[in-house]
Amino acid sequence: MSRKSRLLSRRRLLLLTTTGLTAPATLPGSRDGLPGAGRNHAPAATPHPRLDLRMGVEILRNPYWYAAHGFPEDARRFWDRKEWDRLFRGWAREGYTAVLYWVEPWQEHAWQTFLIRHRAFPEARELTPKQADRVIEQVRWVFHRARELGLMNFLFTYFIVTTPAFAGAHGLARPLPASATVDFRHNLKEMGALFGVRNELTRAFTEAAIAELFHTYDDLDGLYGGMGEAVPGKRSTWYREAVVPGLKRSGRNPIFLVSNWMLPLEDFMADIAPREVYGNTWLALHANGEMFTDPALYPVYLRWTESARLPTVIEIMHHNLEAGFPFNSPRLASEIIRTYRRVENCRGYLAWFTQSDPNSLFRSALAYYSRNDAPYSDQPWIDRLEARFGDREAAAHFLRAYDASARIAPEVSALAWCPHDLSISRQLMLPYWYWTEQDPRWSEFASPARSGVLLPVRHYAAVVARMGPTFRDNSGTDYARNREHPGAQELIWGLGDYPVTPEAHMRNVQRLGETSMKEAEAALATVRRREDEARALADWMKAYQLLTEYYESKVLAAVSALVYSFNKAPEDRADAERLADEAVERYERAIQFLWEKIDKKTGRMKARWLGGQVFTLPQLIENERRERRQLGQLFHWPTDTS
Repeated sequence: MSRKSRLLSRRRLLLLTTTGLTAPATLPGSRDGLPGAGRNHAPAATPHPRLDLRMGVEILRNPYWYAAHGFPEDARRFWDRKEWDRLFRGWAREGYTAVLYWVEPWQEHAWQTFLIRHRAFPEARELTPKQADRVIEQVRWVFHRARELGLMNFLFTYFIVTTPAFAGAHGLARPLPASATVDFRHNLKEMGALFGVRNELTRAFTEAAIAELFHTYDDLDGLYGGMGEAVPGKRSTWYREAVVPGLKRSGRNPIFLVSNWMLPLEDFMADIAPREVYGNTWLALHANGEMFTDPALYPVYLRWTESARLPTVIEIMHHNLEAGFPFNSPRLASEIIRTYRRVENCRGYLAWFTQSDPNSLFRSALAYYSRNDAPYSDQPWIDRLEARFGDREAAAHFLRAYDASARIAPEVSALAWCPHDLSISRQLMLPYWYWTEQDPRWSEFASPARSGVLLPVRHYAAVVARMGPTFRDNSGTDYARNREHPGAQELIWGLGDYPVTPEAHMRNVQRLGETSMKEAEAALATVRRREDEARALADWMKAYQLLTEYYESKVLAAVSALVYSFNKAPEDRADAERLADEAVERYERAIQFLWEKIDKKTGRMKARWLGGQVFTLPQLIENERRERRQLGQLFHWPTDTS
């Protein structure tokens, strides 16, 4: 295809996408991008808007950095065209229409370091001319191959970023402290002088770099990023000052997906949203912050799309998941998409999953329900699992295990709520930190999507401590608990709906773990193919079940520890210590199972916590024991009795 033909093709696709008419990307041999989708459950008509921008994520690594820092396999994958082709075919087959390239190592070298030649600022060059030519040729091929398979290309960008060479040449400011999300693999301790410097020189650099980027890559459709974190001053004006001039100078009118992250809505409306600022600005909206707790958007984020009235892409983040636990429920994916369809101006979603992520049912279901306004049905997903494991009954059991297990981490995180990534593990660890005011910003809250229904742990404990045991969890099985107030629990609490206490919430989480394990074990009885894979999946579900027992004890211990800290009643202290001991016992059992059955004593499975702390599984057990010894200190018990 000639350059002119490619440009015409790109512009035609861009026009279709921005008007919401892009056809789904599918490959021969798949029906609606979903193998088996035609078996007696054809999708219904589509009265609701389709979500046409369906975007997954792939990693675009600086190959020379990775080769120089002991990651030769990561460097090799950058150059492997067969691997890129496999990834793109997978996205297209599943019905995705775009790929976002996340640049790594993002805290040391952004795309500015290695994707352009820096014609306007040669002092910014980090690569030799030969190296730069090789990288550019490869990335041009990557973007073009994606385009051939019907996928648009978007590049993650961060502001304000120059390059180490540019910062050194101009004596820019001292290094910034490392982000709280330091990558424990790269072990980067600070963000260098190439980040966060705002002056006329870095403004001109940004404009020139963006323009050169689009001049270099014909098949690059747009950028994704925010005006936050490393932008000093009024963040929104950086878009007008530096970003938009570069976009316009490219002569291409590319899309810019502006993330709402760390940006006041009022500033966004004044400096970014108006069409006269830039006519192809889209909004990228976080649904649950940097985590996943609910299919529903947090209410505060709905203000953005309702106010901006821009084409909107909603991000599905799962930064609270780690270590390879399955998160693979197509039913949950259907719920998410059904919610997004009702969001004003929503044109699609950005799923923070790579094609190599094993949760293929969830990833495929997002795309399927985005382009087909079909009610959820188990059948197509049972079809796929039957093809994998050779038996329909086993497939149905595994699907139910997936549906239950995918709810566990979100439900726990809804109560142990922190909306930021912070590079903290949400499955292998559940520290008392969430409720002890060690960081007071989040200790008083639960998921905003459940406001007034799910009772935050500290709030609940304070009410119980002050107003008495009548206000403690009542499942309804003990009528004597209602003697002081014969009304239902919602009337006792006065919230207008039946409140979910921490105890009730964790009973449900524990039931999810039990369901996950029982369904997986039932599946093993009839599996006919991939028996080793089926057994490994059952082990994951057993691990979930053991962890949910621990989660329940840990939350109940926190409740009693808080009640005692508020009311000083000896019986509550006794409950707290008993439950904390039980939590340690259950944790040891769960982690030992993971160590033996899943990690197989390799030490590869790790958890991470604030400040770049990394724990192997045996170290996690010792950390849990240490926290138990600090129970009174963490919950501010009186010093004369702790």
